Amino acid sequence: MNELKAIIVEDEESNQKTLKNMLDDFCEGIKVVGIAGMVDDAIKLILHKKPDIVFLDIELPEKNGFQLLEYFPEPPFEVIFTTAYNKFAIKAFKFSAIDYLLKPIDLEELRNAIKKVVDKKQDVSQRMKYALLKSNMNNTFNKLTLPCSTGYVFVELTDVVRCKADGNYTNFHMKNGEKYVVSKTLGLYDQLLSEFSFFRINRQDLINTNHVIEFRRQKKSMVKMSDDSLLPVTDSRTEAYLNM
Repeated sequence: MNELKAIIVEDEESNQKTLKNMLDDFCEGIKVVGIAGMVDDAIKLILHKKPDIVFLDIELPEKNGFQLLEYFPEPPFEVIFTTAYNKFAIKAFKFSAIDYLLKPIDLEELRNAIKKVVDKKQDVSQRMKYALLKSNMNNTFNKLTLPCSTGYVFVELTDVVRCKADGNYTNFHMKNGEKYVVSKTLGLYDQLLSEFSFFRINRQDLINTNHVIEFRRQKKSMVKMSDDSLLPVTDSRTEAYLNM
């Protein structure tokens, strides 16, 4: 492959050196053409060097990484976010379907992130994903990004009626009757959405409890959803559901 030009945007000198050394010594085909510690300096550097990849920290002095991206509403480069461990921040990344690297950066994860950049065509929806990530960082979590065969779909959480497992795929059933098939497991979305009125009623079904219109406690408990689907609730989940 042709050599890819990379810029590191990071305010801590030790992190700058660590990432540069990893890229120089262990990531063939990547050339670091500049390092900046502040957003304004990074913008100038990007305009001058025209990188293929920007490794971007979010928390920077004076301005943050999102403000840098606002200067490039349709960036001609790929962004790999670097972030310190924070459960809340990681959830924001997952909601937005954005790639990120946790500090301290793991070499294999770094290589995998670079491989994705090499394999990936420029995504026309990238600007929307960055905007969604910024929104989710403010602890709103109103929308979810669903990767699909044609790119990405951005859905309101309130519009999701239920999710159904299909092997390693998840089917999202929406209140308007649409269905989206996502190549992620239901377990992932169970973890991601459990704080937002979603409840796993059995191995195959994760429901939005705001769309439950009837609970039937018979020999086998059932819930009727707003899309008229009737779903079983396992015995082990019935009490937990009723005690929500």
